[in-house]
Amino acid sequence: MDRKLKDYDKLEGSYQITRIKRLEKIAFIPQIIGIFVVFAIFLYLDGAQLKPFYLPLYLPFLIITVWILILAIEFFVFRLVEIKFRKSASAKFLMANRSMKKSIWAVVVFGVVCLLLFTPFLPEQIENNLAINDEVEVDGEEPIYFTPRDRFDFTRVRDISVEVLDQNASVDVYIISEEYYEDGQYGMRLNRAMDDPQEATTDESFYFDMPFLSFDEYRLLLISEEPVNVRYDIEIELPNTRVYPFAILSLGFLISYSVFGALMYPIKKKHSDEAIYR
Repeated sequence: MDRKLKDYDKLEGSYQITRIKRLEKIAFIPQIIGIFVVFAIFLYLDGAQLKPFYLPLYLPFLIITVWILILAIEFFVFRLVEIKFRKSASAKFLMANRSMKKSIWAVVVFGVVCLLLFTPFLPEQIENNLAINDEVEVDGEEPIYFTPRDRFDFTRVRDISVEVLDQNASVDVYIISEEYYEDGQYGMRLNRAMDDPQEATTDESFYFDMPFLSFDEYRLLLISEEPVNVRYDIEIELPNTRVYPFAILSLGFLISYSVFGALMYPIKKKHSDEAIYR
């Protein structure tokens, strides 16, 4: 707390202020502890593991963000009640003034975040930077490592394509889990259904829509008996279902801080002439 407000507390000796601060601690401390506990529980339930490393942050982070928004609204209510019971005009002015400044900064920050999340710019930049693609010469086996979703559970592999760059050439394509790859069980490839593409040729590229899989380690395995140049693309997307919940929450923060700042303005204006400190 600000030193000036501490001095006012000593001078005022208000029982209501002391009671409000005690209630504030009773309300906030268990919830802050609860945030850490719930975060750990949802990490565990969502399958967090060390080997291979997987820390699914999406769902725990979403739940915690909702909780933080609720805490912010509770904090606004406590501040309004505390200002109401302050006897000193200077204390009321200081609290309103500083709350307004913090609200303005919060509105700017959450406004930018909200804009980025509601427009396709951010997802597109993330997808472009995370895509796995290259041109390689396949002579025998060429395994390319990937995971169908990232280690923090935000992005996923959307599709995989393989293009043969040489004339009159072909390459067999296997999408296979790391476990089956190490055991040599190539028949357990993901694209083993009759209507799934299983090779890429000069005339027809390989294209496969990836299903939504749980986290695991996979290989894009390219096999050719003769040297052949190919280009592969593992396209990664940030689904809207991962973006829009946080966009809506950022809008919630933006509206909450805007309302709080608007409520502080008349209080600040009312007590500005009587306030000793600025």
